[in-house]
Amino acid sequence: MGSSEKDRLDPDKLLSRIENGRKSKGRLKIFFGMAAGVGKTFEMLRDAQKAKTDGRDVVIGYLETHNRKETEAQAEGIPAIPRRKIRYKDLEFEEMDLDAVLERRPDLVLVDELAHTNIPGSRHPKRYQDVLEILENGIHVYSTLNVQHLESRAGIVEEISKAPVLERVPDSILELADEVELVDLVPDDLVKRLKEGKIYPEDKVPQALHSFFKISNLTALRELSLSYTSKLVDRELDRLEPTKDSKLAEKILVAVTASKNGADLIRYAKRIAFGWKTPWVVVYVDEGKQLSEDERKILGENLQLARELGGEIVNIVERDSVRGILRAADRTKATHVVVGKSRRTRWSWFLRGGSIVDKLSRESGDFQIILAPGIIQEDPKKGRNRFWNGPRSGPTQYFFSFLSLLALTSFNLFLDIFTGYWSIGLVYLFFIMFLSLFVGRGPVLVTSSLSAIFWNFLFIPPRFTFYIEKLEDWMMFGTYFLLAVVLGALTTKLRDRESALRKGEEALSSLYGLSVALSNAGTLDEIASIAIDKIGPVFGSKVLLVLVDEEGFLGRSPHAKSEFLPDQREMALAGWTFQNRKPSGKFTDTVPLSQGIYLPLIASGSCFGVFGLDRDGKEAFNLEEDALLHSMLNQVSLSLERVQLLGVRESARMAEESERFYSALFNSVSHDFRTPLTVIRGSLDLLEFSKDEEKKVTLFSEIRTAYRKLDRLVSDLLDMSRLESGRLKLDLQWEDPTDLIEDAVRETEEEKGDHILSMQSDENMPLVRMDRRLMTQVLIHLIQNSFQHAGSKAEVRVRATVPKDHLLLVVEDNGVGIPKGQESKIFEKFTKGDATASGTGLGLSICKGLVESQGGKIWAENLPEGGVRFSIRLPVLTFPPLEQEIV
Repeated sequence: MGSSEKDRLDPDKLLSRIENGRKSKGRLKIFFGMAAGVGKTFEMLRDAQKAKTDGRDVVIGYLETHNRKETEAQAEGIPAIPRRKIRYKDLEFEEMDLDAVLERRPDLVLVDELAHTNIPGSRHPKRYQDVLEILENGIHVYSTLNVQHLESRAGIVEEISKAPVLERVPDSILELADEVELVDLVPDDLVKRLKEGKIYPEDKVPQALHSFFKISNLTALRELSLSYTSKLVDRELDRLEPTKDSKLAEKILVAVTASKNGADLIRYAKRIAFGWKTPWVVVYVDEGKQLSEDERKILGENLQLARELGGEIVNIVERDSVRGILRAADRTKATHVVVGKSRRTRWSWFLRGGSIVDKLSRESGDFQIILAPGIIQEDPKKGRNRFWNGPRSGPTQYFFSFLSLLALTSFNLFLDIFTGYWSIGLVYLFFIMFLSLFVGRGPVLVTSSLSAIFWNFLFIPPRFTFYIEKLEDWMMFGTYFLLAVVLGALTTKLRDRESALRKGEEALSSLYGLSVALSNAGTLDEIASIAIDKIGPVFGSKVLLVLVDEEGFLGRSPHAKSEFLPDQREMALAGWTFQNRKPSGKFTDTVPLSQGIYLPLIASGSCFGVFGLDRDGKEAFNLEEDALLHSMLNQVSLSLERVQLLGVRESARMAEESERFYSALFNSVSHDFRTPLTVIRGSLDLLEFSKDEEKKVTLFSEIRTAYRKLDRLVSDLLDMSRLESGRLKLDLQWEDPTDLIEDAVRETEEEKGDHILSMQSDENMPLVRMDRRLMTQVLIHLIQNSFQHAGSKAEVRVRATVPKDHLLLVVEDNGVGIPKGQESKIFEKFTKGDATASGTGLGLSICKGLVESQGGKIWAENLPEGGVRFSIRLPVLTFPPLEQEIV
């Protein structure tokens, strides 16, 4: 099948591993409020006390009482897990000990302040990510959250309070919660609590009253929390009992760009989708333009925000952004497209045929356009610097361009002797086009301007002045300047596009090469070697691969070809990735300060290993690299699944074959066992009462014959078992073939009856390296087969010859022969030439196995004059000198 025995995963262990992965998740309850001080923590503790009274195992994972006496009193009696101490910038901080919580495995854990940002060095950057891991391990969680920390509402809160919201939680966390309890308080009562010092220390109260805790702010925040909670309730009711007013058939599409205001547009679309209880899609239109590092970072943050808020990500490659949005709307069946306002001027509108909003309005046939209030679709800074869009050119390119221009100008001064200044203008123009193939847009624009100045000052009459006398020279100068700038820009743009296409082609080529190599791999080791060899060079990173072991757990060490050898801490992180089936390490939300990044190899819901990369100081993956990496790892995962499924299928086939074999075996041997046992039992009964000595001798002879049949039958079964299991041990010695024939003839002498048995061998036979006992057994089987099937008074001949470099052993008779077409099948298990004949049908199969185990070959053929010939060929090796044999 192509996969070795060690590559096969035991089916029972595989099923056990799958069942273990289906453990139930914990339930999450969030106490939700409009601001600090409304009593969320107090309510959480009160519910926890009720759960403790009901007999549940409740612990405190993390709790902030802010020295409030009533809160501390409410927490009495609930055991707390000690916090983990972390040193950061020479200061000591305390965080929830996630590992201790998972090891303790309570029924319910309290985790206060869900939006908290963990200290660097923690497993996850955010506390809500700790909570998600706790839930994945089947532990229930109570937690608290304010409305201003909700990602989709954070922007609105910033506008209301005029204060930045630094800690945020994706809306999907609240949507994931099994229960959300609104802790509400009238704004006046909250202000009263603030003045009484129950929220902040007294020295901070005046500042809070004049900023965040204004009555107007609190009223707006309360409205936000009530509105959001009511929509949560509506969604739950609609899930339980869908209504006709439900907008589940609607779908919202929002286009995201590399601008900072794209995040506001995403949040706005999320709020609409949440209110309408409808899915939403975020589309990024790749126009083929090279983005700067800052723009790549912003785009990545926008797409990550969309993922956190639960949006579906769609990537469209299209030169025109409007056509790209239209394609995405058609592909996703969007009914509404969310866009922002445009800052383009009327002049820009005239040149470009209108803004994105205008173009979408003209083209929208199957969807409606929603204009986001107060959100600008395009970044003004990006609009003013559209020409500069792309990676910035370094000073080296400017210096090289300037030196090249000076060199060309010197040449043109010499060329001016032989030609006119118009020809020199063409030389400058060709130079700009040629230069744009090697440098960026900035150097092209600067060099174009300088070349126009040099041409005017040094060559256009009157020379050495910037004054142009003739109208046609003015026209020529203006035309030159425009052509130089436009052609240089277009050439640079074409070069950038060609570079992007080349990168795309290289990515497809790498993916194709990996797929072809993996398709030819037949073992886990081959797949691992191919993955390491193919993926590492593509990303310029050292890689490692850790596969599951035979028990279905992650191996303790990386594959032997791994280039990145992690320490114990990094291996533990790889184990976390395998257990949780989520990426971890550098550039992720789990231990981002680690050395490597670790990705699970998942296919069909099962994890087959962990793939790690050491970026060694490199930047995080961009969108194209990330997509390519996941595509390659997906191919590796599918190949691992294919090989393991082949192993499982082979194991099932072998189990079925084994069951069929033993069923056929016992059906076959039951009669052969019963016959000699009946003879022995009957003879013993007669011996007990018989007094005739001659009859006793006959009975003893029958018992001896029946015993030999039983012994031979048991030997056949044992030999077949050893051959099937591969545990047959050979005792190879230098033997004389003549002695071998004599042993076989002597052992079968009593069974020949009226048959004629003869033997013949060449003179001066060489010694042959073989297992004498097993080869004697083979000849005995063949002789007995002739006795049984050749008929009465048959001639059975046994001979040995040495033609050329091999020993040929032959057993032939003059019987009825083998049925036509059965010459090769006669050596299969349970196959008998005569179906009515007695025997197990294993003898010839055993002969074949014993001969082939010694490097030989056996075959059968019918003789022209009648009968059958069995031939055995064994290799004849040179007999070593006596001294070597002794050693």
